[in-house]
Amino acid sequence: MMHEQDDDAWGEYRKRREEWRAQREARRNAWKARREEQRARWAHLGDPAFWGLDAASMRGMGMGGMGMGHGGPSEVEALKAKIDEMTKTIASLHERVIVLEKLAVGSDDAKLAAEIEKLRGEDK
Repeated sequence: MMHEQDDDAWGEYRKRREEWRAQREARRNAWKARREEQRARWAHLGDPAFWGLDAASMRGMGMGGMGMGHGGPSEVEALKAKIDEMTKTIASLHERVIVLEKLAVGSDDAKLAAEIEKLRGEDK
């Protein structure tokens, strides 16, 4: 008799588990349907004709391929080079600002001229 009661208890558990799985599957299917509906609603944005462009020009603007703003490695390297150049320019300007601040304070002219010449030598 004990064995029959255990089977009945597990049977009830299995029944509830299968009901839960069916509900979960129904929720998943409803979510997938909503997602597909949303994708279909916004699909026109990926169409070059919607924007009045051809596919090649959209890729050139970064709207094709792997997503918005996707640039190739050459674009990344070009941006890194530009950043390095700008960093050097900023450092040079920072040094010049220091010299101008010293000028505003009114330090010795010979000392100031030597610092300016030193900075000019570093820029070249």
